[in-house]
Amino acid sequence: MRIHKTLATLLLIFTTTALFGQEFIWDVRFSSQFDNREYNTTLTNSQTLFGARLTPQVGIGWGHNSLNIGTDIMADFGAPTLFTDPTLLLYYAYNSTKFDAYMGVFPRTKMQGDYSSLFFSRTTEFYDPNLDGFMLQYSGNKGYIEIGIDWCGLSHGAARERFMIFSSGGINGDLFFAGYNASIFHFAASEEVTGVVDNVLFYPYIGVNVTKFVPLDILNVQVGWVQGLHKDRTYESSFNMCEGVQIDLRAEKWGVGVENTLYLGEGQMPYNSMYGSGLYFGDPYYNTDSGIYNKLEVYWHPFKGELFDLKVSSRHHYDGYVWGCQQLLTLNININKRSFKNRVKYEKE
Repeated sequence: MRIHKTLATLLLIFTTTALFGQEFIWDVRFSSQFDNREYNTTLTNSQTLFGARLTPQVGIGWGHNSLNIGTDIMADFGAPTLFTDPTLLLYYAYNSTKFDAYMGVFPRTKMQGDYSSLFFSRTTEFYDPNLDGFMLQYSGNKGYIEIGIDWCGLSHGAARERFMIFSSGGINGDLFFAGYNASIFHFAASEEVTGVVDNVLFYPYIGVNVTKFVPLDILNVQVGWVQGLHKDRTYESSFNMCEGVQIDLRAEKWGVGVENTLYLGEGQMPYNSMYGSGLYFGDPYYNTDSGIYNKLEVYWHPFKGELFDLKVSSRHHYDGYVWGCQQLLTLNININKRSFKNRVKYEKE
């Protein structure tokens, strides 16, 4: 109730301020997913995740600047109560043609980087949808770069602080492209579970986009090196180095596509049995000890866009021992003042 009263008060302030010359802005995002996992591996559990999320926001805008407040409401279908506790969004944003900056508690959807699922799994993206910290971005004609920090845990009581520094960048040419993903996660467990872990991941890659030479909408291949540096300071004096190679292939025509990710190398989650998802945000399949992980996805993406996005997928995972499958349906709807005004203008014309 405290969050709802705060939102109502600030909405009144924003509305009043807008009457005195500032721009009143608003944004509403709806996301829903059906994720049925039929795995045959010990790396992760089989389960069905089905839920929806609503994220309304309002704000004051002046020039390239804005102050925003909102709430994030989650419904896990089948849960005893309709909604989980709402999360407060509260952040400053600077948005220009090339530079963007965010400070506060803001949606993860503001991230521009194309991160491998080794860094952020679909579960993380849907069930941990917000970042607490700041993020800086630059976008040019040929590429982009972003860097940010997500403060994941506050030191209080038995808990200890946790934070992640993340970055991604890319450059695109007419035929070739290159980029990287990187993260540094400082994880201090608690008084009950001792351990201070440094988890570092670096993934540079290069690729070739041959779409213009074939009768397809998308055809590209990328190859990258995965370098993991892991150390539990309580038990180790040096870093545990885990290395691998990742190869990605994507082909698409008329919204129907195939995407394959092949990882060859060492497991990248050496302390998973002790710290689990509190330490690792990526796909658990990357922890296989077989030296191979392959993910094959066949999808239909009939609607793409910021306003309305619908995708149906069938994923097949191989951990070096057995195959598992996953069926996915995702829906994202985003409306805001800008899109609403453009729609009204289009209908009048």
